[in-house]
Amino acid sequence: MSQINLVIDGDNKPVNLPAPKEIVQQCRDAARARSSAANSDSNNLRGVPLVDESRGAAYAWVKYGRSIAMSEALTQHFVGQAINGDADAAVRVPCVYLAFLSGSYGYIVMEYIDGSICDDSDVKLVAAAVKSLIAVRGPTTKPGPVGGGPIVHRFFVEWKSSMTYDSVRELEQHVNGILAYTGRKDRVRFGPEVEDHGLRLCPCDMNRSNFIRDLWGRIVALDFGSTCFLPVSFFAFALREGDDFTQLIARQLKHPASTQLNSMLAASYALVPYGTDKIGKHLSLLSFLFVASRSLARGLTSMYCTGIPRELKHRAK
Repeated sequence: MSQINLVIDGDNKPVNLPAPKEIVQQCRDAARARSSAANSDSNNLRGVPLVDESRGAAYAWVKYGRSIAMSEALTQHFVGQAINGDADAAVRVPCVYLAFLSGSYGYIVMEYIDGSICDDSDVKLVAAAVKSLIAVRGPTTKPGPVGGGPIVHRFFVEWKSSMTYDSVRELEQHVNGILAYTGRKDRVRFGPEVEDHGLRLCPCDMNRSNFIRDLWGRIVALDFGSTCFLPVSFFAFALREGDDFTQLIARQLKHPASTQLNSMLAASYALVPYGTDKIGKHLSLLSFLFVASRSLARGLTSMYCTGIPRELKHRAK
């Protein structure tokens, strides 16, 4: 078994919580059982409950997989600490008991929430929950998840930035680089809204399955994998481009006004034909052939000049 790299070890974890290596083994056993069952797909196994055999009841949930980043666990842990202490808060966040890496897999062991997935009849309660979430300010001035890392947001191709940003200015430079190199006149200025509101929590994926109504009727927010601290225009973008349930939330929700949404939409749409956020202007035919020959010789696939500002290129993946 791979070495365990422990990232979060909560003081409030249940006394009967298994050790990380035992949790890894339980997840493997559950995956094998799932894959051997008829008409099953182990890739769709989102997590595993930990069950107290004496009571026959689940008391913890393990979310795991190759795509599970520790930044998700750190963000959920931070937001939970900010919100769960307020008995009057319109939302709860599952407590994170443990978070660790084992090989290429990430594991988040959290409080088990018994309840039902929200539906359209819960939209007012969910909107109130989202309002509480977006009031949470980030712990640093760096945009992104807690602990650092790429931004996860639907603005980017495949929802993930190609780099991390040390400041809002760097993020602004990158977005403006995309606009400039694709011939658009729009530009973004995140500075003024950050001065007014700070970096706010931005839940980017507000579909029904990410909210549960628990047995006491409280709304619980799940899945912080697409949640970062960003300028408020990114939240306006998430509302605008979200699914039908997100649109219902938007109609019920008052939130800080966006001053940069149209320019952000223009930049995001500009990325679509290229399939990456590391894009720029098309090359001339002669230059294209020259670059193509050099690219093929080097085993490269990109045929475009990057739109990333020069000082940020070394951090692009």
